Amino acid sequence: MSYGYASTPLPPPPGSQPGWFARNWKWFLPTVVLGPILLAALVIGGVVSLVFGMMKSSEPYQHAVEVAGSDARATGPLGAPITPGWYTTGNINVSGAAGAAELEIPVNGKLRHGTLYVSARKSEGIWSYQRLELAVDGEAERINLLASPPQEEEK
Repeated sequence: MSYGYASTPLPPPPGSQPGWFARNWKWFLPTVVLGPILLAALVIGGVVSLVFGMMKSSEPYQHAVEVAGSDARATGPLGAPITPGWYTTGNINVSGAAGAAELEIPVNGKLRHGTLYVSARKSEGIWSYQRLELAVDGEAERINLLASPPQEEEK
């Protein structure tokens, strides 16, 4: 039987109210644990992105990708267009007008995949290439992209 009175809950007695941590532990603990992990992942991702960006903006990288994309000896087996892959390995050291580069650049064509191998030296501000080879996946021999392409004989 109801007499029409609204029943309002009584406030808890003083001292029985849970503390801040007891009320907020469900979001606080995951934040404390996952926050540093997320921060570390962001820092590592930023460093990797910076390194790959510097490597991909280098002259030896750009030159190798340009040569492979325009050389019929590369576009034939891989299939045009040739695009560079994501995970370039190697190193580039430049100090003023001198430097050296050793790179392995994954490349993809419409037909197959391969890897460009680049060895270059920089002296007096000019890059010279000792090796620019394409290894096509599944092929035993590499294609030397520094050598002049064979000339077709006129009949």
